[in-house]
Parts: sequence; structure tokens; C-alpha cells
Amino acid sequence: MMYKKILYSLLFNHLWDYLLRIRSIIVCSLLKEHGKTIRFKSISLLVGPEYMCIGNNTRFGKSLYLAVWKDVKNNGLSSINKAVIQIGSNCSFGPYNNITAINGIKIGNNVLTGKWVTITDNSHGTTDIETLKIPPLERSVYSKGSIYIEDNVWIGDKVTILPNVHIGKGAVIAANAVVTKDVDAFTVVGGNPAKRIK
Repeated sequence: MMYKKILYSLLFNHLWDYLLRIRSIIVCSLLKEHGKTIRFKSISLLVGPEYMCIGNNTRFGKSLYLAVWKDVKNNGLSSINKAVIQIGSNCSFGPYNNITAINGIKIGNNVLTGKWVTITDNSHGTTDIETLKIPPLERSVYSKGSIYIEDNVWIGDKVTILPNVHIGKGAVIAANAVVTKDVDAFTVVGGNPAKRIK
């Protein structure tokens, strides 16, 4: 009886791994460029994969939101063919990550994220009084600038990285931080808004 349970468990695990590989192959076939051994556990939203490039041996946790909004107005200018998400090699993204772009997001190699991380270069409008009178879903999508995350960055659980930010090589972003400004290389930041800790 015990051997049957072990056998069923092994078969299930191999079947599950096979299905993940098939899903990953299908998703990679939609991307503009992709490396080898990319794994997607599950995807809740995938928009504009033809504007995404992902390097080798990169893994994504479950319930990923990955979107390049290519048909939006950004300050009155169309972002078609301009917006792109580039992700390097040997990265690991935790579950429930949300990565969305209308301008551009570039993530280097060996980046590690925790759970519930948001990396977005856009928002629903600006905060001037005229825009705030408009319901959020009816506002033009707005970007203050692109995001660049260099190599070897560690991003903790529930971090939010907002537009027009450059995170330097080897930086650590503490859990729950809200990054609104550039982060120097080899530093540790935390808080809301994120400030240097070390």
C-alpha cells in the first residue's frame, strides 16, 4: 500500500513537471526573444508577449501578471512598439508578481524577488485636480519613465517599484518597501518611501 502511494506521488510529480514544461514552451513561443529553460508555474495575465525578452534559466512563480500595454496613450503619445520588458538570465520571481509596462522595464541577470512584488512603470493618470475628477478607469495611462534593475538585485516580499527608477547592481530592497527613487549599487533600502538602511 505504501509503495502505491509513493509510486502515485512520483507519477503525479513527473506529470506536473511535464505540464509545466509544455506551458513554458507555449508561452516562450509567443515571446519576442527567449533563452533556454524558462519556467512559468501559472500565469494570471499575459499581455503583449511579442514585446518581451527573457534570458536563460529564468523562473516565475504562480499567478504571474506580465503585461506590456502596447495600445495605450501615454501623455497623448502612443506607446505602440516602444514599450518592452527585458528580463535577464538566472532570475527567480516569486509567486503573485506583477510586472507591467507602457514605457520600458529592464531587469538584469540573477535577480531574485519574493512574493507579491509589483514592478510597474505606469499608473492611471496624474494627480492634477482635473485628472482626479475623472474616474480612474477612464484616465489615460501615464508613465514618469522606465525602470532599470541591474544584476544581482534581491527584492523582498511585497515590494513595489514605481516608474522612473534605476536600482543599482547588488542592491537589496527590504520587504514591503516602496521604491520611488534610484537605489545605489550594493546598498540596502527599506520603508515607504524606500530609504537607505545600509
